[in-house]
Amino acid sequence: MDYTTTISLNDCRTIKQIKEMKNLLLLLLFTSVLCLHQSNAQSVHQLSSNSYVKEFLIGGPFHQNGLKPGDYINLLEIELIENENLFGTGTNKIGTVVAKVGSNNAINFNEVLGDSAVALAYAHFKISTPEVSKALFIISAADGAKVYINGVNVHTGFGGGDNFYATLKQGENNVVIKVPNRAWNWDLSVKVLEEEKANEYHYNINEKSEFLQFLNSNLEPQLGVDPRFRLGRFPELAFDKPGLVRKYLGGGYSISTRWFDSDLAEVLYPKKPGRYAYCAKVVGKNGITLKKSATLFCSEDWKGGLQRLNARLNYIPGNGISESTWNAHQQAIGDYAGFDILNILNSMSMTKEVSVLLAFVDQMNKKQLQPGPLNTPLIVDGDYHAQLKQKILGVENNYPKLKLPAITGKKAPVLKKLSDAQAKKYKDLTSELEQACNEWIVDEGAPFDMLLAKDGDIIFKESFGEDDYGKFTTETPTEIASVTKLLTGMLFAQFVDQGIIGIDDPVGKYLPDFPLTGPTAVTLRHCFTHTNGFYGHGLFDGVHNPWLENTLALVIKDDTVGMKHSYNGMGYDLAGKVMEVVTGKSIFRLFQEYLYDPLEMNNTIHDLDLGFSCNSTAFDLAKVAQLILNKGTYGDKQFFSEETYEKLIPTDLSEFYPGVDMIWGIGFNIKSNKVRDKKTGEDHSLLSKDIIGHGSATSTIFWVDLEHNIVVTQSRRGGKRHFIENLTKVTEVIEKYLTN
Repeated sequence: MDYTTTISLNDCRTIKQIKEMKNLLLLLLFTSVLCLHQSNAQSVHQLSSNSYVKEFLIGGPFHQNGLKPGDYINLLEIELIENENLFGTGTNKIGTVVAKVGSNNAINFNEVLGDSAVALAYAHFKISTPEVSKALFIISAADGAKVYINGVNVHTGFGGGDNFYATLKQGENNVVIKVPNRAWNWDLSVKVLEEEKANEYHYNINEKSEFLQFLNSNLEPQLGVDPRFRLGRFPELAFDKPGLVRKYLGGGYSISTRWFDSDLAEVLYPKKPGRYAYCAKVVGKNGITLKKSATLFCSEDWKGGLQRLNARLNYIPGNGISESTWNAHQQAIGDYAGFDILNILNSMSMTKEVSVLLAFVDQMNKKQLQPGPLNTPLIVDGDYHAQLKQKILGVENNYPKLKLPAITGKKAPVLKKLSDAQAKKYKDLTSELEQACNEWIVDEGAPFDMLLAKDGDIIFKESFGEDDYGKFTTETPTEIASVTKLLTGMLFAQFVDQGIIGIDDPVGKYLPDFPLTGPTAVTLRHCFTHTNGFYGHGLFDGVHNPWLENTLALVIKDDTVGMKHSYNGMGYDLAGKVMEVVTGKSIFRLFQEYLYDPLEMNNTIHDLDLGFSCNSTAFDLAKVAQLILNKGTYGDKQFFSEETYEKLIPTDLSEFYPGVDMIWGIGFNIKSNKVRDKKTGEDHSLLSKDIIGHGSATSTIFWVDLEHNIVVTQSRRGGKRHFIENLTKVTEVIEKYLTN
C-alpha cells in the first residue's frame, strides 16, 4: 500500500492577510492518500499551524544482530533497508498507517509495532509549500532521530526534544524520520511551523522559561568577604535573579522578613550559634506576593579549614570502571572529594544545603539524638519548617492529632511463608515461575525481585540477576518511581479515616495561598487524581519548599482545575504540604511513623519527593498491597476503615468533573492486562479485570487482584527490551495455576 501525509505551508503574505482580517491562525492542509491495490482513498484534514503531525506511514521494527541497548547512537548510522532516506516512496512503501496519537501528541511505536528494543522504525509523511520556504521542525524522540527531507539528511539528534530549521522546496517534500529504540520508551512527535509562527513559538518558549526562572528565584544572604553567618546581626537578603523578579512583580517590590531561632522563638538578632530561619514576604508593585523561607546556620568558631577531609564515596558504576579499581583507590578518591567538600563548607557555608547539614549535626549534638531513619538532615529540617509554618499561620493547635494505626481484636491476613504442605501444593507453579523469570533475565538483563502471594501466603519470593552494583537480592531497595504516589495515597487515607482532612476539602482550607472557591480552588481529590492543573515532578524544590503552595498558586490558570487529567507529581507534593501543616511534622517522618514502621517495611527509604523517589523492595511493597487487599487492615493493625477504602478505590472522574473521561483513585488506578488469545483471536484480561495498582517509570510492578486475592509486586531498576512480552509470560503462569 502507498500512504502519504501532505502538509501545505502558505507563504507569509497569506499569514499577514489573515492576521489583518480576523487574526486567525495559519491553516496547514494535510492530505492523506492511501492506495489499497484496486482503489484509492483520500482524506483531507485542516489543522492550525501549531498542530502536530498526526498521521504517518510507520515502517519497522528493523533489527540489527549483535547490537546492545547502549549502541543506540550508532544505530542511527546503520542502513537496514535499501534507500531508507526515501522510505514511503518508490519501492519502499511497506508499512503501517498510524493516524492516532496519545495525549502528548506522540505516536507510541511500542503500541504500533510491539515491544521491541534495539530496533529501528521509519516515519514518513509529505509536506507541501507554494514556494521555497524555511520551516521549524520540533521533534521529540526518546532515543534520538535522523531526519531526511527529499532524500538528504538534514538533521540528526540523539535523544529527547530537538528543534531545527530546514529549507523546503516548492511543491511536495518527502520527509523520512528514522527513529531508534534502545530500551522502553519509544515514541515520536513532530510539529512543523512556518518561519513567522516559529518566531512566535520561540518567543513563547522564552517567556515560559523566564517565568519558570522567576518562580525558582531564591533569597540569598549577603555576607560580603566572610561567607559565614556570625553572632550579633542577621544578614541582608537579596534575590539571586533581581531583574526577573522586578519584571514579574511589576517593576519593583518590598521585602519584610521575620527571623526565628532553633526553638521557633522570633528574634531580632542571633544570640547564640545554631539553626536559624527566615520567613520573608515579598510584595510586588502589581500585588503579587511571594513567600520564602530557608534555614541558615550561625557559626562562631568554625574550624573546618584547619584540617583535611576524607569523604568516603561508595562505588559508582559506569564507564567500565570496576568496583575493585574504585576500592583500591578509595583513599585518593576520598581525599580529593573531601577537599572539594571542604571548599564548599568554607566558602559557601550559607548555601541552603550546607546550612541544613550543619544545623542537623548541631541539633544531633545538642540533644544527643541517636542515628535512625527519622534522624536525617531533610526530615529534621522538614519538621522545623512544618512547625514554623504552623506558628506563622497561627494554627499550632487547630487540628486533631493523627493517631497511629489502631490495634484491633481481629487479625487480617499478613504475608507469611508457606507450610511444607502448601509449598508442595504450589511446587509446579513456583518451578514454572522461576523458569520464566530466569528466561526474563537472559532475554532482558535487568535484575529484579518478585513476590507472589494469595490470601497472604507467600507463594513466590525470589531475586534474579545482577548489574554493576552487584547481585540483586530480595533486600535490595530500588527506585520505585511513581509507585511512590500510591504510598502517598495510603498515608493520606489515615487522615481521611480519622476525619482530619476530607478528600474533597479545598487546599485553601489549610493553606491560605489557595482560594476556597472559584476556578482555581484546588481540592485534595484534584491533587491525587491529576486534575489539578499542574505539571511536572519535583519542581520548585517540591515538598522541601516550605511555601510550595505559594509558588503553585502562581502557576495555576483559571481554565485548568478539574478540566482535564494531566499526569503530574506536583499535586502529591501539595497534598504533602497539607499533611505537614496539620501535624507540624515532616511528611517523611509521617511516612515512617504511620506507614513504614507499622508495616515493618525495613528496606524502604524515602525522603525526597511524594510523586517519585521512594526506594523499596518487592516484599515491602507487597505488605502495602496486602493492606489494600484487606481493605485497610494488616494483621491486628487498622490503618483505615472499609468505608474509607471505598472512597479511595478508582472511580469514574466524570462523576466529579464533567468531561474528564478517566478512572482514577486516591493514589492508584485500574491495571489492564489484556492479551489476545492466539486460538480465538479475542482479547481477554490476564488474572482478572479487577486489578488495581500503579505503574512506574522503572517498571516496578504493584498489582492487587481483588477478584482472586492475589498480590504481585516486583522492584527493578528499569524495564528494558521485551518487558511486556516477558511480563505476559510470567502472568500467564500465575493465571494458569491460581485462577483456573
